[in-house]
Amino acid sequence: MIEQDYFMRMVSELGRILSRILFLKEQREFPQAVTEIQTAGKALLGIDHVMINALSAEQLRGLLGTDPAMAVPRAYVLGLLLAEEADVRALMGEETDLMRAKSLELLIDSWLDDGKPLGRDHVQRIDALLERLAGCSLPVELTKKVVAFQEGNGRFDRAENALYDIPASTPGFTADALAFYRRLLLRSDAELIAGNLPREEVLEGMAGVKTR
Repeated sequence: MIEQDYFMRMVSELGRILSRILFLKEQREFPQAVTEIQTAGKALLGIDHVMINALSAEQLRGLLGTDPAMAVPRAYVLGLLLAEEADVRALMGEETDLMRAKSLELLIDSWLDDGKPLGRDHVQRIDALLERLAGCSLPVELTKKVVAFQEGNGRFDRAENALYDIPASTPGFTADALAFYRRLLLRSDAELIAGNLPREEVLEGMAGVKTR
């Protein structure tokens, strides 16, 4: 359970920062925008931007605390800041896939940990990152999180597509894939249709896994 007062204070400050970043982007003051984002990361989270860039999402989460009431919203905020920095750096012509992948993992982790969006645009932010990373080869563990995120949002066709981005040679793939389809078979026909993966397609997918 997130500590709501703490979260709301952080979100309020983040909103002010993001408004400032938007202004700088519109003025094409990209280096200043990056500096403001990095300063915000230090002020809100107590983590220097050098460390943020050097560490993995998993390592960063270890620095954000062990109390989920604090760590989950902090991961969410860091994910948003990294997404903003990646957007600015892309406008500067820099490569941003690794930063976006780190942002994606932090935002999905915070969604999965809390079981619901932390902000009104939480899902949209994740979707935007997935769109920008389309065609990139994501790490297997991150792709598994994408599957869980899409399934949890009832977008079963997207979950299945992400599932098949995982190499079949990955240890445990067959068991994970079969478990995925078995979970879907417990859903109602209406839920499966709403998720763009009707029951017959679920059965076809399961049969395909068994014959691989």
